Amino acid sequence: MRKTFVNVLLAAGVASIASAQTAPPTVSISADDAVKMALEHNIDLNVDRLDPRISDTRVAAAAGAFKPAITSSVQRNSQVLPPSNFLTPIATESNGVSSNAGLAQRLPWFGTSYNLSWTATHTNSNSFLNSYNPLVQSGLGLNVSQPLVRDLAIDPARQQLAVSRTNRDIAGTRLRESIVHTTANTKAAYWNLVSALANVDARRSALALAQELVRVNKAKVDVGTSPPLDLVSAQAEVAANQEQLIVAETAVKQIEDRLRMLIFDTTQRDNWNVRIDPIDAPPIATPSIDVDAAVTRALSERADLVRAQKEIENAQIGLKYAGNQKLPDVRLNASYQASGLGGTQVLRTGGFPGTIVGAGAVTDFGRVLNQLFARDFPTWAVGISISYPIGESAEQANYSRAMLERSQSAERLKSAEAHAIQEIRDAAWKIEMNAKRIETTRAARELAEQRLDAERKRLEVGMSTSFLVIQAQRDLAQA
Repeated sequence: MRKTFVNVLLAAGVASIASAQTAPPTVSISADDAVKMALEHNIDLNVDRLDPRISDTRVAAAAGAFKPAITSSVQRNSQVLPPSNFLTPIATESNGVSSNAGLAQRLPWFGTSYNLSWTATHTNSNSFLNSYNPLVQSGLGLNVSQPLVRDLAIDPARQQLAVSRTNRDIAGTRLRESIVHTTANTKAAYWNLVSALANVDARRSALALAQELVRVNKAKVDVGTSPPLDLVSAQAEVAANQEQLIVAETAVKQIEDRLRMLIFDTTQRDNWNVRIDPIDAPPIATPSIDVDAAVTRALSERADLVRAQKEIENAQIGLKYAGNQKLPDVRLNASYQASGLGGTQVLRTGGFPGTIVGAGAVTDFGRVLNQLFARDFPTWAVGISISYPIGESAEQANYSRAMLERSQSAERLKSAEAHAIQEIRDAAWKIEMNAKRIETTRAARELAEQRLDAERKRLEVGMSTSFLVIQAQRDLAQA
């Protein structure tokens, strides 16, 4: 039993070691593949993709202010009033059912608003003062309000809708800007990784050369043809190269993590262990850049400049609204009310108030509705209301602020355009400089290789020193 337990522990240990020694998965990708993966999986970009959809809901909410609203209600009530005068010698009891329906809307043109309503009431009462029992009443009403000066061209609801639509365009521009930045950052991280891996290879080559020099110097020291100081110098160079290799390998890990953050869904922890193998070689062709054409294209297409132009549109909307609010508030108000009355008529004899002798003619609900549409009992009203503040007002201050904000937005656009031109010209000069540096660096590397080879040969015949060989190795590693 004990032997079996030991075997199980050994098997578990071997399995753990094998699992720990399993090589992490490797993904070989090109620069274009890295960009595609970033556009698909980048977490920050996925966050920015939600902004246009959120802005769409804000536009829908602002447009909702112009949707018609339907209202309706039904109510039943019962009332008993005590006898309070000689006309009501007994308690008066009333039972009624009332209903109403309405339609109200603010139109998206000219600031017009209307309210259409319909009411109907059925009442039973023991009051002998009523001419109908049961009593049926109905009413149809229409109210229209039309601004004539202020709120005619623009009002708060239309301003909010216009700003929401512009902000939706800004959200789309921000997303495009985020895509551009993500693409640029991914390409930069990719080529930084290529450069870092090349630096590791160079440091390993330098370390191998330094170790070879240690081997040669040790052999010479052992036979007495070189002083021990040459061996110590070579060993010191090995230690320095080992340190540089450690730094270079750590830089690869850091850059690889930055690239993982850009192209993987890093909420999945396994993705942090995926090794990235860049398969593209750095381009060495010298590009031809038309700076003026690049500037012209940037001024018309750069997302940050388009966003600045949209900010000017928002400021212009605010200026238009603030200017409109300075005007006097003059409104045309019109209303129309039609009434209908029916039910069972109460017959009376004698003088006032008379004696109830029975029920008379019945006016049904259909005839009551006919009274509404035949305009038997109409009431209408038309009027104009005027409101205008005396002296300095908040609207005047708001207009002054809106003018300053409009000017500020225009100046921000000019500043952004100037910075864009400077960035493009700076990038063009750097591209031109680096293209020239590639040629000179390639020549310097070839010369450094030739010098190192010459110094090693001279060292073999005793015409050079370890110091010169070490210096040549450093120059080659730097190249």
